[in-house]
Amino acid sequence: MSQLTTSVLIPSYHRTESLEHCVTSLVDQTTPPGEVIIVWQADDAATEATAAHLSRHLPVPITALHSETAGVVPAETVAKEAATGDVLLLIDDDATAPHDWIKRHLRHYEDSSVGAVGGPADNFYPDGTPFPRRDAEPIGRLAWYGKLLGNMYDQPIAWRERPPIDVHHLVGFNMSMRRSAVAKFEGGLRPYWQNFEVDACLQIAAAGYRVVFDYGIVINHYPLNQAYTEGRDGDLQIKVLNAAYNRSFVLAKWSPWYLRLPRLAYAFTIGSVGQPGLLGSLVAWQRFGNISLELRLLAQTWSSHAAGWANGSRARHGLNR
Repeated sequence: MSQLTTSVLIPSYHRTESLEHCVTSLVDQTTPPGEVIIVWQADDAATEATAAHLSRHLPVPITALHSETAGVVPAETVAKEAATGDVLLLIDDDATAPHDWIKRHLRHYEDSSVGAVGGPADNFYPDGTPFPRRDAEPIGRLAWYGKLLGNMYDQPIAWRERPPIDVHHLVGFNMSMRRSAVAKFEGGLRPYWQNFEVDACLQIAAAGYRVVFDYGIVINHYPLNQAYTEGRDGDLQIKVLNAAYNRSFVLAKWSPWYLRLPRLAYAFTIGSVGQPGLLGSLVAWQRFGNISLELRLLAQTWSSHAAGWANGSRARHGLNR
């Protein structure tokens, strides 16, 4: 088959130093990127200036675009609409890619049944210390009752020798897809747009393609976002309530009819500490204390699940499912 062309999409927001490291890691790729699209957002003039500087001084084709709305999905959408590559590669601006990153992603697309490819991240603290290794499994699964299982980070070194596997979903810090397999990134999700990658992968699977996880395509990730941390600090609207909304939106949109009720029931009765159902709320109370906060959060999370499910069901009707 002829060589597939590539577009690397990098939304960036107030992380100029990280962005420079990320884009620099694309310069020495064994398979150079066809184009790198950096999207600066809202009034973030510092990122605009950094992207312009990189486009002038690095030997890779860089385009800087603007998203009026700050956020990963609006920015990824701007990038996708401008991209010309056959394969879109997504990487976070606080990550760096190994020199064979693009080559290893492209290798999978020699199989015409593959629609998306992803790999793990090794996470590092700001001082460069690596996160502890985790041997949690399964990888990238959506359980029949609606629980999303990721486990795509800080894996044991030995796992890099494992053969690739088919999965249900991937993570956007290290992911690629056929441009023709994805109509759009879901704009109906709420900040911080958790699970937009799940929606994209389910969209790709619905088009008849496989979604593949390759243990050996590992990026280095220096996470700065607090939206995914455990606990009850930070913005609970984004961390808990919007995350619950997004999960229910995506599952309502893509679940087969016979799994819709079990998945909705799981969210309300069990859930998790991060997106509590009744059982998850009890565990959170035991873990964090503050019963009044947990009861209030439980009621708000139920409301978010209900709203997400209703709006995801409307999106589902637009798919003629």
